[in-house]
Amino acid sequence: MNMVTLVAPDQTTQSLTPTKVLTMQTNDLSYKIIGADGKEYGPVALSEIQKWVGEGRITGATQVSSSDQQGWSTAASFPELGVKDSTGPAPVAAASAADPVLEKQLKGGGSWFYWIAGLSLVNSVMALSGSGTRFILGLGITQIFDELAQRMSLLAVGVVLDLLAAAVFVFFGVFANKRHTWSFIVGMALYALDGLIYLIAQEWLGIGFHAFVLFCLFRGFKACRALNAVS
Repeated sequence: MNMVTLVAPDQTTQSLTPTKVLTMQTNDLSYKIIGADGKEYGPVALSEIQKWVGEGRITGATQVSSSDQQGWSTAASFPELGVKDSTGPAPVAAASAADPVLEKQLKGGGSWFYWIAGLSLVNSVMALSGSGTRFILGLGITQIFDELAQRMSLLAVGVVLDLLAAAVFVFFGVFANKRHTWSFIVGMALYALDGLIYLIAQEWLGIGFHAFVLFCLFRGFKACRALNAVS
């Protein structure tokens, strides 16, 4: 007589429902996405992708690829991602949402407008008080105002003109830090024209520092344009 040995199923095997098996398989996958800037981000784990979804950086229209498939599909076709919006545009991924390097370059470039305004006013105060000390980063036009004001004994008029010139560059600084590219463009153009005063006077050190500041402003302008392109 043939005897059949019955083996009791393992307790662990009994507890694995189809849903749990699917979850375990999904957790082993990695995912990539294509942001609105056209760049590819990933691969990252499911938990990271779900975090991006929760932060609103992925919508149903975002192109997603998982490690178990070839090609790309919309995020809405991956139920494990938990995407609710299936029609919204794909936003920029986390890596490009706020590039810290570009942010630093933007703020560094924009801050030069404040330095120009501040040092120009310091120059004016020293000039009107009779001091011969000057900061070469200051504006040449304010030095002309000061000279004319002293010769014509119109110090009050000179102060007002100095304040207006400084206020213009503070204005550029405020809007530059708000990512307005026009403020960089107009500000650089005016500062370059101001540099012609040093050129006419043949103050080469002043020309050199004007060129250096213009370079820093241009870097800020490029960072501003790059940040605006992906926002």
